[in-house]
Amino acid sequence: MILLLSGEGSGDIGSCAGIADPCEGDNFRPGPMAILIDRLVEPIWGYSPLEATAFIYASEGLISSRSKRLRGMVLPGFKQARETIYFYKNARALAQMAKERTTQESPVGAVLFRDSDGTRSAGNSLWQDKWNSISRGFLKESFELGVPMVPKPKSEAWLLCAVQQNHYHNCARFEDISGNDASPISAKRQLDDALAAMDKRYDDIGDMIRNGTIQAAQIVMPSYDRFRERLEQVARAILGRPN
Repeated sequence: MILLLSGEGSGDIGSCAGIADPCEGDNFRPGPMAILIDRLVEPIWGYSPLEATAFIYASEGLISSRSKRLRGMVLPGFKQARETIYFYKNARALAQMAKERTTQESPVGAVLFRDSDGTRSAGNSLWQDKWNSISRGFLKESFELGVPMVPKPKSEAWLLCAVQQNHYHNCARFEDISGNDASPISAKRQLDDALAAMDKRYDDIGDMIRNGTIQAAQIVMPSYDRFRERLEQVARAILGRPN
């Protein structure tokens, strides 16, 4: 049982330790979002995918390169916004990679991480368009084990839910803060401030998830709930259990 992961860099899903891409095992350096996935999947599989080296990582650059070679039209009615087409093609490329790795004995699921970003004025439509574009990309490849991982506005908001002064309380409001790091009230700045109050830094996040200081199962906010529900569905499907 394997999960193929792709993110935007070392600050979210992770990175490869060497030149090999995709990478796995000791060559994969997991970021906070990969460890978050591990914590959510472990209760379903009965073991840690990270410890079992059941994660494969493919960089955004590799996925983007493969997506440029894709053929075929966008689904009818699909919005033509440049960003959503990019997500759609990324999902298709990742799905193809997962299917190439799949055997009868080892089903391979896929998680595509992409920040939603955007500003407060963008509303929910930008996030929904990006979620839908990834889902449609998986569908185009007839791939049923795909998981969109699209934080709103970005992964720092999910983490802020856990480390704010009132841990896990009223976290939906963090989805309305700016995804622009230059903003004085951005998700990144608020996360940095909350970590500083705990005498921690962003580099400590991975260990905080591992040791339970951050509880992946306690984060509750709309974009996270959609991701978690889908991840758990796919984890059970890979295991061969009904949802």
